[in-house]
Amino acid sequence: MKRLYFIILALLALLGTTAEAVIRPDAVEVPIIMYHKVTKDNSQLGKFAITPDELEADFQFIQESDYTPVTMEALINFVKNDGTLPDKPLVLTFDDGYFSDYRYLLPLVRRYQIPVVSSIIGKTTDAYTEEAREDIIYPHLIWPQVEEMALSGLIEIQNHGYDLHQSVRGTAGAKKRHGESRDAYAERLEADLMRLQTAVEKRLGTAPTTFTYPFGAKSEESDAILQTLGFEASLSVEGKRNLVIRGEPDCLFSMGRIIRPHGRTVEQILAS
Repeated sequence: MKRLYFIILALLALLGTTAEAVIRPDAVEVPIIMYHKVTKDNSQLGKFAITPDELEADFQFIQESDYTPVTMEALINFVKNDGTLPDKPLVLTFDDGYFSDYRYLLPLVRRYQIPVVSSIIGKTTDAYTEEAREDIIYPHLIWPQVEEMALSGLIEIQNHGYDLHQSVRGTAGAKKRHGESRDAYAERLEADLMRLQTAVEKRLGTAPTTFTYPFGAKSEESDAILQTLGFEASLSVEGKRNLVIRGEPDCLFSMGRIIRPHGRTVEQILAS
């Protein structure tokens, strides 16, 4: 009997699902793919940068596959508001708000009608908006581009922190600093995250629902603090698939994501 159980688990793994997702009708397995920069500069290609052709190949595969891309809003609605999800949902996330989200991603999203998530950094968005540059080597988005992306109805804008992409006294991102009290930590996170929440809501009419941890750096208290600030989900960089369960909002926090590096297609990632 025990041997049969493990055989069933192995078969489910080959089918790309889990035992719990099959046994529980209120649970859906959701892989989340993590992208960063898209570039034609071969010297930048690697773990955090792929080519426009690679991205389009991913979109072509997804369009022809059984996977259906969804946004974080769809996952939240499934868990909290009796929303529905397709049989094989997939979330495509793009971190850091690179200009390539506008230059390369937006046209492909429109062409293939595939929804994605773009998590922007507040400080860089403000800084580059002030410079008012719009050329092909322009590294980060400006606010009018963020607005155009959101107006497409296919790119969901989420919060990647205002100024958390740094290391202070050896502590990176949103992680609690050495010797920092919980209250001080909560106040620091609130000041940073709500600054970007306010800016996005002012420009787009709605505030982000999800916080994407810079570098994946977080502490034990982080998700609880996010919930008090009104966030409904958070994204980590842990390379795992997720089980989204109706009525269990905690499953939406510290969700795992699988990085898409140069040279490894989304088809290969989803098959592994």
